[in-house]
Amino acid sequence: MSVGHLLVITIMVTIHCPILPSKTTHPPCCRDTLSQVTCQRLQRVNASTFGHRCNSDVEFRLIQCCATCNRFKGAIDYDRIAESLVQSQCFDRYGDVFCKRYVDATDVWEMKQRPCDGNNPYIAFRSCRKSCGFCDFSQVKYTLHNALEACRMVDRLQTR
Repeated sequence: MSVGHLLVITIMVTIHCPILPSKTTHPPCCRDTLSQVTCQRLQRVNASTFGHRCNSDVEFRLIQCCATCNRFKGAIDYDRIAESLVQSQCFDRYGDVFCKRYVDATDVWEMKQRPCDGNNPYIAFRSCRKSCGFCDFSQVKYTLHNALEACRMVDRLQTR
């Protein structure tokens, strides 16, 4: 087979086999993305408000201060609260059109592999939570073990 034939086959496969939509199968990585110092300071300054946010604000609990919330005595255990928080706040912040392009990796996202499950799951969770599959509880199991495993996956992707 000549180089020309291989080029034509490659182009045809690329055109006819686009990247499939990429939905997540993991909860977001459980870390303190606001920083451990910031989360601990928030806890110290007003423990009552901190506990309320851990138990009612899905982004605060699962992304911004996840690790500190897990150590805070006033917070409900991750395994007991995470799924219900996601369920009660399941939406796409940027709307259907934007999120369809994001999940399908089209438009400005064309070069992004697995946008919902890749290097930046926090962006996917905050922007396109519903479209990325974070609300599909048959696929995403919200346990602390799985959230910590998601951290290891993100770390592996970032060291490539």
